[in-house]
Amino acid sequence: MLEEIKDPRMIRLLRGLIKIYHTLGVPAGGGWGGRFFVWKVDGFICGVAWIGSSAPFRHIAHLFRIDLNNSYMIRRIVRTCPGDHLVSFLNALAERLRNEGKEVLWTLGLDDHSNALYKKAGFELAGYTPKKGLPVFIKKLL
Repeated sequence: MLEEIKDPRMIRLLRGLIKIYHTLGVPAGGGWGGRFFVWKVDGFICGVAWIGSSAPFRHIAHLFRIDLNNSYMIRRIVRTCPGDHLVSFLNALAERLRNEGKEVLWTLGLDDHSNALYKKAGFELAGYTPKKGLPVFIKKLL
């Protein structure tokens, strides 16, 4: 079950889970604005997603024709329990954002990773960033 988390104490917990479970950990110096979602299975948090505005990545968004005002970027997504739950999590998150009128959900993949999660969840490889060559995955919601 998808749930948005707004309680600051819970968000601190989710940041900690991201720090533990995500390859990139947490960004230095803050930058933690945005929205936090969890995926619950049988009452347990089995996934955490941090999404944010596309504006901090406006140059990449512009390059791939992503509307800054009608999109969210996945900053981090992590699995926190056994099982293959993240595809369902991403699909539910995409549906939620579609219902809010958003047009695009996108993310930067990892260059040393298969990024199979995004492919399984219906994201398309749009190209690569010019500087670091990171894959850009986009899911059109409308």
